[in-house]
Amino acid sequence: MSAQLPQTLRQMFEMQNKLNAAINESWINDDSQDWYCAVLVEGAEMIDHYGWKWWKHQTPDIEQVQLELVDIWHFLMSAELKRHGDVSLEKAIDASVAIWLPYLEQSVEKGEFLSLAKELVGQAAISQMPYQAFCKLMSAVDFTFGDLYKWYIGKNVLNYFRQDHGYKDGSYIKVWHGREDNEHLADALKAHECDSALGDNVYQSLKDAYPSK
Repeated sequence: MSAQLPQTLRQMFEMQNKLNAAINESWINDDSQDWYCAVLVEGAEMIDHYGWKWWKHQTPDIEQVQLELVDIWHFLMSAELKRHGDVSLEKAIDASVAIWLPYLEQSVEKGEFLSLAKELVGQAAISQMPYQAFCKLMSAVDFTFGDLYKWYIGKNVLNYFRQDHGYKDGSYIKVWHGREDNEHLADALKAHECDSALGDNVYQSLKDAYPSK
């Protein structure tokens, strides 16, 4: 695991707070936002992408499963920051990083995907943080911390792109040229290196692909 892990984790927590504040500046004190419910719903969508219906043939869509893990990561970080919301942001981030670091540093054996996914959803349903289940799910679909970081940067950019193009007022177009925006995001992430210019490059790729009105 990279020695940069603590710093990278801190960067993601800072980015998540900034994104939440851009949508709702008082988000940290807004009890109407149920982050665990969001994890539960995204977890169910993840299970759908993996496939669970025994009465029909299904092939796991691992890329979409990994994207759902990134969405879940957004909500887990938000829930963690919210939990420490009675202290300063810096202290909340430090506490959050300290809690997550041991789970992300440890090597975990691959577990059975559906049982782990149900564990994650079940813990979220009772507002418990599914630390272990999340890390084991990453391992189950060969999703490294480096992958999580790159895809988090990309999804963070997509969330800003959506806001910039009418997500709040309902004018945003989610399906472009027969493909969802998440699929266009995947194309952009595959086309660019994970470096300091990744965010800007992904945004420009999305802008170039987005249909003009």
